[in-house]
Order: sequence, then structure tokens, then C-alpha cells
Amino acid sequence: MTLILSIAALLLGPVIYAAGSRNRLLRRTLDAVILLTIAAIIAVNIIPEALKHGGKLAIAVLVLGIVFPMLLERLFRTATDAAHLVIVAIAALGLLIHAVIDGVALLPESGTGLAHAIVLHRLPVGMALWWAVRPNFGKIIAVVVFALVILATIAGYFVGESIIEMADIRTIAMLQAFVSGSLMHVVVFGVKHAHA
Repeated sequence: MTLILSIAALLLGPVIYAAGSRNRLLRRTLDAVILLTIAAIIAVNIIPEALKHGGKLAIAVLVLGIVFPMLLERLFRTATDAAHLVIVAIAALGLLIHAVIDGVALLPESGTGLAHAIVLHRLPVGMALWWAVRPNFGKIIAVVVFALVILATIAGYFVGESIIEMADIRTIAMLQAFVSGSLMHVVVFGVKHAHA
């Protein structure tokens, strides 16, 4: 049941965002809530977990994740869109890994408290995905991203626990730190931007 609720909450996000986007004040409020939610999820959930399992090296990898998009943009100064696509691809990989972990957390063995928290956080995740993907890449790509997140969650629910047991926890922590840094870059500067 929690798996179905998490998928429903994810899909409800774009509906709420689309309804709110017709009103300029409400849209700005939703944009602020989404940015704060992303920042809070990164700061409260992902970074502490990465630091716990990755140690001091995870801090360096986190900083690299923040700086990497800017370095990439400098390398591809004439092809900034290509650099942003790489950043988005890295963020998408992190998102899919996170969705697999969410699927595992929805298992009855994980406890109802954690499962309910996962279901609740999927609503702002759905809003944030729609906010970030649809205006920049179009509805078709947004639908594909949602389908991939749903499939990754289902995979996590059914086979993710064995996959996570096989993976090295420190490697996962480093990946989480790097992705967190890249997501922080997106939160601060947006998907399409120019640095000052």
C-alpha cells in the first residue's frame, strides 16, 4: 500500500504545481517552497548520511559536486547547454538511486514511520521535478523522468534491498555527496543560468 501511496503522491505534485502556477503570487510561493524543500532534503537527509558513511573524504566530494558544474561550464563555455545536460544527467542518476532507496524504505520491515515520511516527501519531490524538468525540457521528457522515478521506486521495493546489500556503503556515500553538491548548485543557480 505504501508503494502505491508514494507513487500517487509523486504524481500529485505536478497537479498541485500546475494549479498553483496560474496565480503569480502562488507560483512564486510554490517555487520558494520547492527550493526550500530540495535544500532541506539535501541538508537534513542526504548530506548527513553521506558524511556518516563517507567521513572527511565525503566533504571534499561534496565540494567537488558544488564546483564541478562551474568547472564544466568553463570547459564548455561555448557549449553551456551541453554542460548543463551533463549536470542534469548527474542529478538524474542521483535521483534514480534515491528513488531505489525510497523503494527499499517503503518495505514493511523499514517501519511505518519511515514509510509515511517517504510518502509525504514524494509530494514536494513531484512538484520539484515538474518545476525543474517541464519548463526546461518539455512535457514528454518530464513524463519520461516521472516514469523512470516510478520504475526505480518499484525496483527498490522489489529487489533494491539485495542490490544495496551488495553495494559498498562508502561508494554510495561518495555518490550521494557528489550528487548533493550538484543539486545544491542547481538550487542556488537554477538549471539555466549565468554565474556572476
